[in-house]
Amino acid sequence: MGFNYQAVVRGLDGFVLPSKSIELRFSLLPGQQATEASWIETHNVTTDAYGTISVTVGKGTKAGGVAATFADVNFAAVYYWMRVEIKEGSDYRELSYTALASVPYAEAATNATSAPVGSVMPFAGDASKVPAGWLLCDGSAVSRSEYAALYEVIGTAWGYGNNSTTFNLPDMRGMFLRGVSLTSGDDADAENRVPRKDGGNGGNSVGSYQGDAIRNITGQLVSGGNACTGAFNIISKPINGISNGGSFVGGWGVVVFDVSLVVPVGSDNRPQNVYVNYIIKY
Repeated sequence: MGFNYQAVVRGLDGFVLPSKSIELRFSLLPGQQATEASWIETHNVTTDAYGTISVTVGKGTKAGGVAATFADVNFAAVYYWMRVEIKEGSDYRELSYTALASVPYAEAATNATSAPVGSVMPFAGDASKVPAGWLLCDGSAVSRSEYAALYEVIGTAWGYGNNSTTFNLPDMRGMFLRGVSLTSGDDADAENRVPRKDGGNGGNSVGSYQGDAIRNITGQLVSGGNACTGAFNIISKPINGISNGGSFVGGWGVVVFDVSLVVPVGSDNRPQNVYVNYIIKY
């Protein structure tokens, strides 16, 4: 694991530093504006007679960063910037801070995936076994800098986190998924959808939430020659030995409305289903 880096090292006066022992620090950051490095390592090297050095980034001594190992730096997910510094006394002086002109192909291939950042997929494993490069869709607030690539894709659509340094992941626990209506007109209540978390999207936008509902049931009951319409009214007076039925205004019969007698009922509306964990690519 690693990629080669070569440079000519110069002092503050602009002259090269030949045959000199130096310490260099390399920091890999997920984007130019990122404030937290994914990986930091140091190298103790000696320049040659022309002041040049050659090191392999990824083979140095770990000095920081959120990634546990160099292999955990996902070069395929975002355009990385690299800061190079030289130690002078007890401080480091920046030599360069530039975008990696080309992704280290071997590293990108290692992390290659057919799923783009922001993809959501069902995962049949336990929540504790979510694979590397993915996060559980549990609504957690995560770092905007550590997960810069994902933040660039979904932003605060699912919640703004602390409205400063974090943002919310989608919270899909117990949820069925529905495509955004956009201009299709297939969701008559699209504009009444609400944010799932504070600062998230509402209305006809990705990330918005909609509670359960069933279509309104209306109709007509013909009883004893009289057409009776209206909503069900609960009555307490027994008629023909049946009480607590639903009586149609203007009619004389009693209608008992209890669908649990013929179909399964529950506290929400649902088809047959199985549980999975939804995970999102970062």
